[in-house]
Amino acid sequence: MNYQISVEKLSNLVHTVSDVSFLSDFINQSYYGVVWDRQIPINIQDWLNKTDPSLIPSFREICHKNGVSKKIINIFENSKLTNKKNTEWLIQDITNLSEVFSNLMKVDYIRLRMEVVSTNSCRKFHVDAVKGRLICTYRGQGTQYGISIDGNDPKNFKTTPTGSPILLRGTLWIENNPKIILHRSPPIEGTGETRFVFVLDPIFDPENEV
Repeated sequence: MNYQISVEKLSNLVHTVSDVSFLSDFINQSYYGVVWDRQIPINIQDWLNKTDPSLIPSFREICHKNGVSKKIINIFENSKLTNKKNTEWLIQDITNLSEVFSNLMKVDYIRLRMEVVSTNSCRKFHVDAVKGRLICTYRGQGTQYGISIDGNDPKNFKTTPTGSPILLRGTLWIENNPKIILHRSPPIEGTGETRFVFVLDPIFDPENEV
């Protein structure tokens, strides 16, 4: 299989959209993933790229969809970030993504996770043990994904643009087998790069979640 054919097949399985309203293709169409190709405002991206990673709050929280805004505001107000205007943009973006995702997945509860990554975290290609997942890399290289027919690492893969959310089906998606598309965090250990990664998972039974 040559590279061009691989890219063509990958584009048929992971759809790219230009507007948040088209993220519904993740549910309504037979795609294994959807990328919202967007660009974070230049001033915000510049701030994110220059911010001391130790100031970015890392968190893992399960929230009711109606309580996300309050929870995120509280987390960032208690962080060491001092640029209020830019922090407000990040809070609003996380809140908006959470609302879109909970509506798409038809759940009242979601798990929110923000990580500061400078190692080869999740460097192996895999499929997540969830029904669906949203990943948005606010700083650094985005999630890498590719086709795997035999379970081995993809020979060719794409990298999600920085700031562009990607929706991916997991092993709990029951309509079809999602394992044809594998993804990973780009290996960056030793490069000096630091990534800010935001992740959303649907929670169908909050009482059984730790």
